[in-house]
Amino acid sequence: MKRLLIFVLFLGVACNSDPIIGPRFNLALAVRVEPNAQYVQWWSELEACSGMWGDLSAVSFYDLHGYDFPVNGHDFWGYWFENGNKIVLATAHVHDQTLVEHEMMHALLQTGLHPALYFTGACGDLTYPNE
Repeated sequence: MKRLLIFVLFLGVACNSDPIIGPRFNLALAVRVEPNAQYVQWWSELEACSGMWGDLSAVSFYDLHGYDFPVNGHDFWGYWFENGNKIVLATAHVHDQTLVEHEMMHALLQTGLHPALYFTGACGDLTYPNE
């Protein structure tokens, strides 16, 4: 019983911890960028089709040099970080509408989950192969 309790406590801590950032990821090397007109338009369109409303200025966008970066042992082209409401995009993908909208949807919903209603529903297919 004691082992089960320790495991459950460990699992609760593990599920609520910050993501593990790999050695090639260093936010200090990323360039903070302001959302351009295209990002503002995509955000507005996501709000309209999802029925969710959020403050785009509350989201910090970062451009990280490269093609991808590691988070939790997997390589990503973009990632929404709940801590600080940050969207980090690899430079090679900053103009990829589906990827940017995918990360924006996470920011709108304030969750790393992928509810079908929002990721394959009224806003189209926002699923991404590297997630």
